[in-house]
Parts: sequence; structure tokens; C-alpha cells
Amino acid sequence: MRQLLAFSKEHPFFTSYLFVYGLLQIGLISSFGFTYAPALFFLFFIPFALAYFGLSSVLTTFAIPKIKIPHLPWILLSLSFLICITHLFWLGDIPFVKAWQSDLLSEANQVRKMGTAGLPKWLHYASTWSLRALLPFSALLFIQKKNWIGFFFSLFIGCIYGLILLQKSLILWVSLPILIYFILNLGWLKALLMILLTGVLFVTAVVANNPQLHGGKNDLNEKKISQTKTHQVSEGILKRIFIVPGKTLGLWLKHVPKDKPYLYGRDFSLYANLTNQKVADYNLELYPLFYPNYAQKGIKGSVNTAHFIRAYANFGWWSLPFSAIFLALFFQFLNILYRKTEPTIAFSLQLFPLLLLSSGSLLTLLFSGGWGLILALLLISARKENY
Repeated sequence: MRQLLAFSKEHPFFTSYLFVYGLLQIGLISSFGFTYAPALFFLFFIPFALAYFGLSSVLTTFAIPKIKIPHLPWILLSLSFLICITHLFWLGDIPFVKAWQSDLLSEANQVRKMGTAGLPKWLHYASTWSLRALLPFSALLFIQKKNWIGFFFSLFIGCIYGLILLQKSLILWVSLPILIYFILNLGWLKALLMILLTGVLFVTAVVANNPQLHGGKNDLNEKKISQTKTHQVSEGILKRIFIVPGKTLGLWLKHVPKDKPYLYGRDFSLYANLTNQKVADYNLELYPLFYPNYAQKGIKGSVNTAHFIRAYANFGWWSLPFSAIFLALFFQFLNILYRKTEPTIAFSLQLFPLLLLSSGSLLTLLFSGGWGLILALLLISARKENY
């Protein structure tokens, strides 16, 4: 046990990724048996592990600049608050309230999408980055300085903002880093309170976005459901965590290239434009194949999947070892950052985006998902002497 703990401390991101890969296998094997799991193991996981440990003895650390930014937590909090207010004024409505007032599940789903659909790109990115990077980062800096007023403002704005937009993942982006930080620093009572708060907010968002749980109707599934509301919510959450990511992964492997050809770079807008091809987005284009009943009712959705599947969708099975090596290189960079900055802050902020590799592209998480901004903030500020 002691050796396992020492290994986890030495390789925190690799260890955490084992959990992600394991979850994917649960959903994949339960949905498709062993049709795809062995190929993924030998073409992705084995090359990833070999590259990771091979690079551990080769790569050297780099110097991190010492930059002191006065009042950084308050700057991040103020900027986030300004972005939140601008976003809500732009919408003109509160999605949470409109969804709660909806009688049909299809209507509630459309309301949830309205929270981000139609936003100008600058505001969409600003909203995403404030919830995924600025607010959790400011909250942790306030905790470290024992500035509880600033901390509560950061937590309150982040959680309420995410709840208003009915984005459960955004609530987790703010709350999960704080929870992890408390656990790592043995603040068990504070961690318990964060778990309770996150649970209440998460369930509230689920209920608000599902009218059938508060007097409305599930018009997307006419089959009568006799389960209790608590059972429906808990079953939905467990299925979303343990089954859906792996099942979606398997569906991509099933339909590409059988029903959709390999992309060969057409999902990259720059390459597609240079070669006069139409930009493809299989996250959207595959939805009708995965969920034909919903598509027939006019429902549009996205089927995001594990980070390495983008390589597969472009170039097939033999692209997976290259994706594995790239991930190993990235994890080595995270290890260097972890050792050179404040370790608890570095790990707390990055665990959730790492978990999202089960249903998202690494490049997307880095450049538009806020992970890159977290890394940039760590590079310039995550040291005790900078506070």
C-alpha cells in the first residue's frame, strides 16, 4: 500500500489516467463485449505506458519564470464576475428558470442549449474560461491565503453561474478542484461540505432540466416510467459516469469507417479550407446514427468521445500509437509543472480536465476548454512566494 501511494505521488497524472481508461473499458465492454477492447489495449494503452516511462528518464526539467502579479486572485474574480454579468445580459433570460417552467423534456433541452448557442465567439470563450480556469484558480489562491471572503465569492459566483446555465460539468469545474484541495490538505469537514454542496447543485440542475421529475413529461421517451424520481436521477448519473463514455467510444469505432469514412484531416478547418473541402464535425454528424429516434424528432446533439478517437477517426487504428506517445509527452510536461509549482494547486486544478479526456479531445480541452489557461496561470503564479 505504501508503495502504491508513493507511486501515485510520483506519477499523479498517469495514475489518474488509469482511472479514466478503466472507466472507458467498463462502458465499452458492457456494451460491445471484447470486440474493440483488445485492439485499444495493444495499440493505445501499451504504447502509452511504454512511452511514458521511457520518457521519464530522458526529459529534463525546465526553468519557470518568477512573475509576481499583485492582487491576482481579486483580478481573476473581478474579471469573471464581469464576464458572468455580460453573458446574462446578452441572453436576456435565465435558462434555469425557463427550463424549470418547461412542460416537455424536448423544450428543456432546447433551453439548456440556448445558454451558449448564438453567443459571439469572444463571449463564449470568455464564459468557458472564467468557469473552467479563472474562478477555480482564484478560489484556491484565496484558500491558500486564508481569505475566506474572496473564496466564498469565487465559489458562489462559479456555482450559481453554472447552475443558471444548466451546465452540470461547469459546476464541477469550479467545485471539484476545491474539493480535491481540501482532501489533499486533510480538511475533511470542508471536503464533506463541498461534497454536499456539489451534490445539491448537481441534482438541482438535473431536476430542472428534466420536467418529468417535477410534473412535466418526457416526450422523447413515451414509455411509462414507474421508478421513483430519486431512482431516475441516481440511475441517470451512474449511467452517465460508468456506461455512456465507453459506449459512445464503441459506437464511434462501430460506425467509422463503416458508415462514415475516415476524415484524413477534414475536421481541421485550416486544412479543409486549404484543400477546398467542407469542414466535417463527426461529433454532430454521428448523432443521428447513434440516436436515430431522437434525430427523427428533430433533436440535435453532440457525441463527444475519448481524446484518442479523433486520431482514429482521421487515420484509423494505426494512428492510436502516435496519439499515445503524444499523451505521454504531455503528461511528462504536467509532471514537471507539478514538481516546479505548488503541487496541491497544480493537481487540484487539472484532475477534472484530465478526467474529461474520457469524452473530449485533448487539443480542444487545451485551447478552447480552459486547460491551457490553467497551465499558463500555473506557470506564472503557482508559488507560495508569489502570494
